[in-house]
Amino acid sequence: MRVVINPHQKVVLLVLAAALFLGSAEAKHLYKYTDENGVVHVTDREPETAQDVEVRRVRAENRNSFSMANERSGDRNRQIIQNLLYGPIELQIRVVESENLVTDPPLPQSFVLPRGFRGEKVIYKQANPRRSMRYRVNATAVPGEPNVRHDDSVRYLPPFPADESFRVSQGFNGTRTHNSLEARYAVDIPMPVGTPIRAARDGVVMEVEEDFFGAGTDINRFGSRANSIRVWHDDGTMSVYAHLAPERVFVQPGEVVLTGEVIAESGNTGYSTGPHLHFVVQRNIGMQLESVPFLFMAERGSGVRPETGVRLKGVSLP
Repeated sequence: MRVVINPHQKVVLLVLAAALFLGSAEAKHLYKYTDENGVVHVTDREPETAQDVEVRRVRAENRNSFSMANERSGDRNRQIIQNLLYGPIELQIRVVESENLVTDPPLPQSFVLPRGFRGEKVIYKQANPRRSMRYRVNATAVPGEPNVRHDDSVRYLPPFPADESFRVSQGFNGTRTHNSLEARYAVDIPMPVGTPIRAARDGVVMEVEEDFFGAGTDINRFGSRANSIRVWHDDGTMSVYAHLAPERVFVQPGEVVLTGEVIAESGNTGYSTGPHLHFVVQRNIGMQLESVPFLFMAERGSGVRPETGVRLKGVSLP
């Protein structure tokens, strides 16, 4: 976001940060065709095929976590920030380059924005009112309030039907793809596409992504294209259900979900080698997501640590 203010301007100036921080809802195309083997394909990338292709135009909604706008008044800009998620976020703002600028408060600075927040956080002022000011800022956000503590007494429902059982293909401390701080305690559970996914714990749906099609092992192409649901829990932690089937999410942001409720269907979207559910519990530790260890429920109230190779069995709720 770059802003230049002339000291002789008297009008109120509104500068939207949408182009950098929010983006506009974009139209996209879905391509559907049947190959020579009778298999139906649906993809959001134009296929290379000689078969007849049905093209459908859809609108992909914004799922960014915040918006920013500057309101000019006199020799200063008031920065109005809005939290767009259904849960708290931590936002960090820093000045990338500037001339004749003073900020209140001094930047860089991190702010915790509660759910529904919209208001002023930063004022940009001319250090010398006789000269123009120029500045460019960068802002990033992480979901969740920082430094919350996970309630280790919680047992998470295996997120699939009670009459099913599946083996964990990659559990805690997985070495294949779970070697980052935010995924160290993630769990991969292979299951057929279309398996009902149940909420593992009560919470509020923070954000949803469901309009991606396709999967593969090209991290640059598919790394950020997994359909997912993020649920915010009462201890401030968040659970994420990922690689869900396209357009098969049954909850909306802001909706309260209860343990055992069917919230989606499993799929094979994003960075993936095959159909599976990626499940992880995370907390914000200060502009960084960290996964936390947890236990799944078992019959008779015991807990199961989801290590690689463990078979998880669905649990019936009272």
